[in-house]
Amino acid sequence: MLTTYADILRKPGALRFCAAAFVMRLPMSMLGLGAVLFLTLRGESYALAGAVSAAGALSNAVVGPFLSRYIDRYSQHRIVPVAISIAVTFQVLFVVSVLEGWPVWTWFAAFCLGEAFVPTVGSLVRARWAYVLDDAADVRTAFALESVIDEVVFIAGPPIATLLAISVVQWGAVGAAVVLLIVGTLWLVPQRRTEPPPAGDAHREGRGAIRYPGIALVTAVFFFLGGVFGAFEVVTVASAEELGVQGWTGVLLAVYALGSGIAGLTLGALHLKAALPAQLRWFLVLLAVVSVPFPFLHSPVLLGAVAFVAGVAVAPSLITGMALVERLVPSTRLTEGLTISFAGITVGFALAAPTSGLVIDSLGPATAYWILTGSAIACAVVGLAGGRHLERALARADAEAAYSPEAPTALAE
Repeated sequence: MLTTYADILRKPGALRFCAAAFVMRLPMSMLGLGAVLFLTLRGESYALAGAVSAAGALSNAVVGPFLSRYIDRYSQHRIVPVAISIAVTFQVLFVVSVLEGWPVWTWFAAFCLGEAFVPTVGSLVRARWAYVLDDAADVRTAFALESVIDEVVFIAGPPIATLLAISVVQWGAVGAAVVLLIVGTLWLVPQRRTEPPPAGDAHREGRGAIRYPGIALVTAVFFFLGGVFGAFEVVTVASAEELGVQGWTGVLLAVYALGSGIAGLTLGALHLKAALPAQLRWFLVLLAVVSVPFPFLHSPVLLGAVAFVAGVAVAPSLITGMALVERLVPSTRLTEGLTISFAGITVGFALAAPTSGLVIDSLGPATAYWILTGSAIACAVVGLAGGRHLERALARADAEAAYSPEAPTALAE
């Protein structure tokens, strides 16, 4: 299985841009948590800290697709440094505004702008993979690898952020995220030979990525998938505390990520023959089925086992959805299309996490798990209802691609 991944990483420049994107992606799991830690360690309420973090995430979901549209049009090396400069400036301003005791609205404004202009790094690196790889099966393998890296980022980022904020300095997680953004950008942007070429002025005449058939449906699926993520993270923390195994919290979250990582690596190496819309339906139905037991679990061992199985179902759904986006939009709008899909996850997460917290406070963790289960069932319902639409959209996209000029290939290094 590992040979499959080794083959794509041997492509000229692939390992370097993959590593640079990993560094640049770590702040994804650190900025929001870093803001919460920074504010609460200074005595602010969790409600205020959570609101600031959620507002930042939603700002990124709103601005991200427009930013990615300009990246597709003018290239990564022209837009990304400007965006990162703006993001870093406002993140520093956020820290200063809190330390200096400026009005609370300035905290929201600075953090939202700081988050809004952080490019969706997963979209940037997936666009590079789609450019340097010629075979669709290899692209899917690369997307599977990136999904596993996403899991690693969300496993490694939170403990690093917590350690820095508690043991070094209160704003340490935000500061580290800023440094990583700068280092990752300086490493990734100069790698021009693996960068997709800009679409140029022709890009102005096309449709926005969301208007391509199938993209809105995949984004809707990802919205509910984000609900699964947000509910699982919050409710599992509360459930571990209620069951008297608070020390297991990290383990319960880790086995979920472990299941997802194993499934992602396996799927990327298998190269399944079934059509992508059919695969997406199967995986979404599987996710719905394995999510049903969560509200009824009263044992930490059973909770861990079901969490692992749920993780196994999550990664294939995410990878297949991303592979569909890569096929549904032209290469000139790939970054935008992927970012829109990621935005669906972000919004779903941002809504499900605080909603789960409210239900936990009033009705308890077991009831709050119904948000996870309901989100998973909604994923399956949307996927099943839109199956024919996705098949037609994919056939249309493939037909249009067949009549389009051949995309240029990456230069060998």
